[in-house]
Amino acid sequence: MKTSVLTALAAWSWILFFSPVAFAGAGKHGTEIITTDVCSVLKSPQAFVNQVIRIRGFVILGEDHMNISDRACPGRGIELVIKSEATLDHKDIHQFYVQMNHQGRIGFATITGLFQADPDPLTPYVLNIQQVKDVAP
Repeated sequence: MKTSVLTALAAWSWILFFSPVAFAGAGKHGTEIITTDVCSVLKSPQAFVNQVIRIRGFVILGEDHMNISDRACPGRGIELVIKSEATLDHKDIHQFYVQMNHQGRIGFATITGLFQADPDPLTPYVLNIQQVKDVAP
């Protein structure tokens, strides 16, 4: 019995150590990140609820809201929110706001966050930002 347990542990150790895709696409705390696009999320939002997603799109920072959209599905977008005060302290979030303000509050960015249903009928779904990268005009 002891030998089979040791053999199994050795096999799992080898798989986890040598497999280059063992944790590919994993975010903080091992959460799987789904890379998708704005139009796919808008087409089937229920499929993404409570999933961590990564999308790239055109971001607009308004006075009291921000959203991400895509030319492939014009006139529609996903509301972006930050629900955690701690997230505001992240360096990437700070740099995002600084760069977007220098760009006239518009630009492209890759946003990773938790996609959630929202009780507001105007914004039935929101993307709770966890990470921002590749900000560009």
